[in-house]
Amino acid sequence: MNYTIKEIMPAQIRVQFEDKSVAIVPIGPDYTPEDIDDAVSFYDKNFLPDPKTLINKNISIGEKRVSTRKPIGLSKYTPDIPDVELPVISNEMYGGLPTPKFTKDQIIISYAMADYFIKNHNDDRLKVALDKKIEEYIVENNITSEMALESLMFEDNDLIVKLAEQELANE
Repeated sequence: MNYTIKEIMPAQIRVQFEDKSVAIVPIGPDYTPEDIDDAVSFYDKNFLPDPKTLINKNISIGEKRVSTRKPIGLSKYTPDIPDVELPVISNEMYGGLPTPKFTKDQIIISYAMADYFIKNHNDDRLKVALDKKIEEYIVENNITSEMALESLMFEDNDLIVKLAEQELANE
């Protein structure tokens, strides 16, 4: 169904459909027009399921129950992940900074997964947990931004020097 954007607010828009119905739609700051169309489609009557299929069969009128909170945890889905040896980051590689307890590959994969869950499921729990671990690492090891920048420069220069030495040795 066609719609018109009536208001743009932080993290959401108000739209009016051609049938004059209105919806407040959550959107991300980097959504493309296609992402916005997709988000709006979840409020479009043409895409909504038959209301009869949405009735929960696990409860009944008059039933007395007690509200409780389920513990927040990982999804019930547990993929079959092969046991793989990942290379450990060497201390020298980062100019003598303490080595994290997880490998570079795990860090990259974790941040990519966190980004995926934020963008596709609006779930930032993994990113929050990673940020907390990184903060603990920085605080425990008294790392300053100058130290981190220096270690990055050391790594790049060291790599350039090694490549230059190899080039000279090959001549």
